[in-house]
Amino acid sequence: MAAKIDAIVGRYVHLTLGGRPHRIYFEEAGSGIPLLCLHTAGSDSRQYRHMMADTAITDHFRVVSFDLPWHGKSMPPDGWQDEEYQLTTDAYIEAIRTFRDALELEQPIVLGCSIGGRIVLSLAMRHGGEFRGLIGLDSAAYQTGWYDTSWLHRPDVHGGEVCAGIVSGLIAPQSPDVSRWETLWQYMQSGPGVFKGDIYF
Repeated sequence: MAAKIDAIVGRYVHLTLGGRPHRIYFEEAGSGIPLLCLHTAGSDSRQYRHMMADTAITDHFRVVSFDLPWHGKSMPPDGWQDEEYQLTTDAYIEAIRTFRDALELEQPIVLGCSIGGRIVLSLAMRHGGEFRGLIGLDSAAYQTGWYDTSWLHRPDVHGGEVCAGIVSGLIAPQSPDVSRWETLWQYMQSGPGVFKGDIYF
């Protein structure tokens, strides 16, 4: 019996971001209108794996998602050990537009959740004409801090587990256990200081 193989393809693209070389991992599936999906804080492009395996979507859209630097399979830039990761609006917009241009995604729809949903508001204000559509999930123009983040990057605190703990309260109570734990596993894998750096944005 032949093994089931998803139609999702993962690759790397080399980009210059903030004047530094980066090797950015991305996945894609389908064909048609480009749909660029942005992951949440402390996670990565795996969040869109089910969309990329859904032919009701991929028959009409080229679904693409990349791991921001410091996330998933995208490594931090060389010298990362001597700096603190902090995601800014300008850096985030540069990453999205540079990635879009590198893959020649013409007038894509951008769908983002949480921090990804928040950045689409800035994309709309600064570069709205470059996109076919901008969709913000769990999007907010402003949000007060949930807690003191100064303690999130310490040797005795696992930022990924804290991130998963916070996200666990956002998952619907009727969600199947397998989906709940698959989601939390992704957040638990966040690198040191990454969740804190994303929340900085």
